[in-house]
Formats: sequence, structure tokens, C-alpha cells
Amino acid sequence: MKSRTYAALLGLSLLGLAATPAHAQVNINVRIGQPPPVVVHNPPMMVMLPEPMMYVAVGVPYDIYFVSGRYYYFHGDNWFWGPGYGGPWTYVSFAGLPPGLRKYKVKQLHQFREREYKVYRAKGPGPSGTYFVAEEHPGRGHGKSKGKGKGR
Repeated sequence: MKSRTYAALLGLSLLGLAATPAHAQVNINVRIGQPPPVVVHNPPMMVMLPEPMMYVAVGVPYDIYFVSGRYYYFHGDNWFWGPGYGGPWTYVSFAGLPPGLRKYKVKQLHQFREREYKVYRAKGPGPSGTYFVAEEHPGRGHGKSKGKGKGR
């Protein structure tokens, strides 16, 4: 009789444990960090890329694009955005990029940049293209448009 009582109590306690909902939590925290600062002696020239319809910095060793009033910086397989070409930079996910930056691979953007930079170097800042000098400091505008058309 005692063994039946123990067995019944053991069964009820196991049943109670099995019926208790488990509260599992998963917390993933990925810290991308800040990219190294953009250091240039003069503000970069931003040249219009007609195919993706955005501006790109030329003559500097950085992947900086200007789209819809923001500067985007590609560094170390990550995208960042900022109010000026020198940052401060904030990480942006691929899904948060403007359509033009999502549509093309970085390699294609480099090809577009090289093509337009060759034209810019050969012809100079003439009436055939749209360009502006980038702004470093946020809140002071987004460069001065030059060339034909406003484009921004």
C-alpha cells in the first residue's frame, strides 16, 4: 500500500513538473562598433552615378555614397549612415538601405564609380554631369550643387 501511495505521489509530482511551462529566453546582442574615421584633407567631390541614381565620393579611398539626404559608408562588409561625409556613423542593416544601394552589389557600385570618375577626370566639372562638394558638418546643408541640373 505504501508503495502505491509513493508511486501515486511520484506520478503526480512528475505530472506537475511536466505541465509547468518552461520560460526560455534567447538574447543575441551583436555589436558592430564604429568604423574607423573618414580622414581626407579636402571635402570629397560627389559625382552622380546615373544608373543607380545616387552620388558617390571620388578621389578618396572610401566607399561613401549620398542618397536621399544621407551619406552612406561601406566598411568591412557593413553599411553605416551619417549626416556628413565624416560621420558620426550609425550602423544600418541591409534592409534599411535605400533601394539603390540594395539593388546593386558593392562590386557593381565600384564599377559605376570608376566609369563616372574617368568621365569626370577627362572632361572636368563641366555642364554634362552633376556633382557637388560633400559637407563634413551636419546641419550645414548637403554640399553645393554644380554642373547641369540639381539632381539631389
